[in-house]
Amino acid sequence: KVNGGIISPFNSWLFIRGLRTLEMRMKFIGENTPKVVSYLENHPKVERVIYPHGKDFDQKDLVKKYLKNPCGQFSVELKTSNKDEIEKFCNSLNVFKMACSWGGHESLIFPEIANYGNEYYDESEALPLNFIRFYVGLEEAEFLIDDLEQALK
Repeated sequence: KVNGGIISPFNSWLFIRGLRTLEMRMKFIGENTPKVVSYLENHPKVERVIYPHGKDFDQKDLVKKYLKNPCGQFSVELKTSNKDEIEKFCNSLNVFKMACSWGGHESLIFPEIANYGNEYYDESEALPLNFIRFYVGLEEAEFLIDDLEQALK
């Protein structure tokens, strides 16, 4: 049961079908994500990158113990708190799509600023507005880096 309902045979088939290529997809994502992260770690308009396999991650012992390979998710804080600049960056991305459904084949972002103004948004517990979650999908790292480069200009 999922959300009180029953998983249909069709959905079960899709899930199982996706598992057949999971290892290959994760290998590709694990090879590409560190390249994208490295680019962002060295960009002057990026304040901080939060990634378990990143150069500045402060819990490397835990990472080595529990994570065998790099994953496709990481977060970034831009070097601006200007809402217009953050929105312009997000809206300028062409390859990265704005969404919150991780695990597909597309590269995605979900900016904290998207929550701003929501009736449930609690500024006292919120992440900074310049905080953006990323998910690297099945696009080539160079293609993603080119997209980030043009959006950061």
